[in-house]
Amino acid sequence: WLTGKVARTAPFGAFVTVTAPESDAAADGLVHITAIKDGFVEDVNDEVSEGDEVQVRIQSVDVFGGKMSLTMKSEDGAPAAARAPADLSAFEGIPSDQWLTGKVARTAPFG
Repeated sequence: WLTGKVARTAPFGAFVTVTAPESDAAADGLVHITAIKDGFVEDVNDEVSEGDEVQVRIQSVDVFGGKMSLTMKSEDGAPAAARAPADLSAFEGIPSDQWLTGKVARTAPFG
């Protein structure tokens, strides 16, 4: 884990400034909105603010593109106290051509 500082936020995530271990080299990386925490994040600013100190891990570095991808989630993608997976066994034998009735729980810009 690296300690970083939130440089700025955007609707799609937070840019965090991190310093390379045992070096003075610093760079901004993006923590995508889906990598901030487990579950749905409606507004990045509800989770982090400019100037906040956060713990991040490096997911990928694109040296040629000048991009670094960061995450605030643990290695397995789950937070320290992960919720139990939903029991979907009741849906196991339903054929793919059978229609089901449901209720929309919430909407988001992406779906």
